[in-house]
Amino acid sequence: MEESSRRVAFVCVQNAGRSQMAAAFAERERDRRGLGQAIEIRSGGTDPADHIHDLVQNAMAEVGIDISYRRPRAIAQDEIAEVESTLRSLRQDRESALNQKNEAAVQLAEVETRIEDVTESVAADFDRDLADAPVEVPDDFDENEARSEVKSLRGTINALGDVNPLALEEYEEEKERLDFLEEQKADLEEAEETLLETIEEINATAAERFFETFDEIKDSFGDIFTELFGEGATAELQLEDPDDPIDSPIEIIAKPRGKRPVTLDQLSSGEKALTATALLFAIYLVKPSPFCVLDEVDAPLDDANVERFMSLVRRFEGDTQFVLVTHNQRTMALSDRMYGVTMEEQGVSKLVGVEFDEAVELTQ
Repeated sequence: MEESSRRVAFVCVQNAGRSQMAAAFAERERDRRGLGQAIEIRSGGTDPADHIHDLVQNAMAEVGIDISYRRPRAIAQDEIAEVESTLRSLRQDRESALNQKNEAAVQLAEVETRIEDVTESVAADFDRDLADAPVEVPDDFDENEARSEVKSLRGTINALGDVNPLALEEYEEEKERLDFLEEQKADLEEAEETLLETIEEINATAAERFFETFDEIKDSFGDIFTELFGEGATAELQLEDPDDPIDSPIEIIAKPRGKRPVTLDQLSSGEKALTATALLFAIYLVKPSPFCVLDEVDAPLDDANVERFMSLVRRFEGDTQFVLVTHNQRTMALSDRMYGVTMEEQGVSKLVGVEFDEAVELTQ
């Protein structure tokens, strides 16, 4: 644009010089035509052509054309024609320069309009005033690559769809709910951590107490088992998973006299009953209970084992009151009291109780 402006200015200066020369020649031509007759009179017999040649020479000298010798009339006319041709050429150049100037002015107006549109678009779309904060274009700027990137970004923006004017408000609502949920989550995680620590502490305390109680019951169980089965009989309690005593199964290993050690499932029904009774009373030794109800425990026992069983019951009667549900006569005979249900009248049940000590006194 700067080079074009300089060229237009140069042409305009050149045209101005040519216009000045053309005006001088036109003025001389008017003088020649208006004073034709005066020239003949004033020449005083001199050739008019010579006089005209003098006038042309003076005019051309004024515009910078040096004519240092006189020429014939024909030659002067040729020079006039040449000058007129030059003037016509200068006029054509001037018109061409004016046209180029007009075209340049139109192009400049278009460029200015485009610049104004781009400036307004940038201010509206990006809130940036290019007049106050111009963009510096780097030296390695690639216009084609930039256009391609702009096209790609516009395609991405168009793919997003229409803008939701309530998006910001919805975002604030969702963010508020998210903050609330995150706060609740943090509280739950803290509570979970505290609960796990409490469970660990409880498990540690429970495991410690369990081991203490388990060792006491284990020792008492072995002693009572020997008492019920006789000398040479042994039994013990084992944890299948000592690392997790709270949830670990407990296995009973019993060795009646004259037999090899076996599990509870491998014992006979009488041996199972005595083993279970031994375990029950071993627990009572560690933690006594005020009441104990035994339902048909003596059913699989013979008379000798019933007496051992009742002897064991007598050991604990000071701390525990036993209620035995039985049909064994030997068990009834060794009890202090007996309660039964009878039906003296059809359809009417009656509870009858007998205290053996009072009955013995009455018989005496």
